[in-house]
Amino acid sequence: MAKEKPLIKLALPNDYRFRGLIDGEVGIEGYDLDINHHIASPGERHYRFAQGEFDVGEFSTATFLRTKEKGRRFLALPVFHDRGPRQRNIFYCEGRLNHPSELKGKMIGCFRYGATAVVWMRGFLLDEYSLRTTEMGWYVSGREVYIGQDLPVKVERLEPPTPFGQEKPHLAKLLSEGIIHAALVAGDVGYLGIFGGGSLPKVMGEFPGVKPLLEDADEIVRYTRKTRIYPIIHTIAMKEEIAEKYPDLPAKLIGAFREAKRLGVKYMSPAQVRGYEKEKAVLEEDPYAYVLGETEKRTIQALNRYQIEQGLMKKELPLESLFVHEAFA
Repeated sequence: MAKEKPLIKLALPNDYRFRGLIDGEVGIEGYDLDINHHIASPGERHYRFAQGEFDVGEFSTATFLRTKEKGRRFLALPVFHDRGPRQRNIFYCEGRLNHPSELKGKMIGCFRYGATAVVWMRGFLLDEYSLRTTEMGWYVSGREVYIGQDLPVKVERLEPPTPFGQEKPHLAKLLSEGIIHAALVAGDVGYLGIFGGGSLPKVMGEFPGVKPLLEDADEIVRYTRKTRIYPIIHTIAMKEEIAEKYPDLPAKLIGAFREAKRLGVKYMSPAQVRGYEKEKAVLEEDPYAYVLGETEKRTIQALNRYQIEQGLMKKELPLESLFVHEAFA
C-alpha cells in the first residue's frame, strides 16, 4: 500500500504567476497540495494565514516582519510576486493640495495603518519630503490584519470597519468632501505603479476631484534607480513548524513557485508582457526572479526601518532570521 503523502494547505491569489500551481500543471514531489485561490481580498487572505489557517500563504510583508518581531513562527520564501513603487497610490482632491509638503499637520486616511503599501507610502513621504508619521493625523477605514503593539500616534477608526476589499470608496468619499486631506490605498503594482494606467485611478475617481498626487513616470523611474529600492508588497510565507517537520519542503516550494512563474507568461496578455519587459528595463534586473538579491535585501531593510519610524516595530531584524535557509543558497 502506497504511503499517504503529507497534505500542504496553501492560500494564493488567482494570479498568472501562480496558475501553474493552481491548475495542477506544477506540483511538489512527495506532497499533495490543497490550494485555496478563491479568497478575493488580499487582506482577508493575509488575516486568515496569520490566524494559522494555512501552512503556506501569501502574506503582507510588513505584517510578516511585525509577527517575526513578536516571536510568531513564520518564515518567508524568496517569492516576491507583488512589487512596485507606491507614489501613484497617494490620492488627494484637486484644488485642495499643491505639494506633498503641505500634508504636515493634516489628516491622512488609509485602509489599514499597518498595511504594507501604506508603510511604503509613509516611508516615501519621510525620505523625500521629511514628513514624519507623528506630524500627521491618521484615519483608518478597514480592519487591521495584525499590529502587535501600541502606536505612537492617535488613529481614528471607522467603527465598524468596512469589510475586506471595500475600504477604498469610503476613503475617496471623505477625500472628495474635504474631511481628510490625502488617502493612501493599495492597488496597481508592477509596471502600472511606474507608468500608470490600471484600475485604481478609476476606482478612486468615482468621487469628484479625487486623483493621484504624484503621476510623473520619469520621476518615479529616477527615484527607483537612485534608491535601488523596489517595494515588496506581498511575499509567500510558511509556518516554521512545517519547515521543520518537512525539511525538504522549502527548497521544493521555491522551485515550484519559480516554475509556475516561468509558465505564467502564457496566461499574460500582450500588454502585460510588454509592461513586464519595461519594468525589467527600469530595474535592469528581473524583480520576479524569486531570489534574495541585493535589491531585495536593501528593500526588506528599508521596510523594517520605516516600520520603526512609524511605531510599528522597535528593532531591526537580521535577514537570516526571516527567511528559510534555502533563500541564501
